Amino acid sequence: MVTDHQVRKLMKLIAGGAPLARAALKAGMDETTARKYHRSGKLPRECRTEHTWRTRPDPFAEVWEKVRPLLEVNPGL
Repeated sequence: MVTDHQVRKLMKLIAGGAPLARAALKAGMDETTARKYHRSGKLPRECRTEHTWRTRPDPFAEVWEKVRPLLEVNPGL
């Protein structure tokens, strides 16, 4: 995974006149990845999307209605 620091370094090297391929190597990423971030002009943290789907079934789905009142009475449970 590419970090914000790597992309900042890439942009600095490109602004200094380095070719994209050389700047990508110095920043520690693939040329294709460097091209993606150079074209978008965004940092990796700005490109992330929040997941809105479940990756596995909810383990409490069957018992949640029984557990909720217990937690409301005793939150430390």
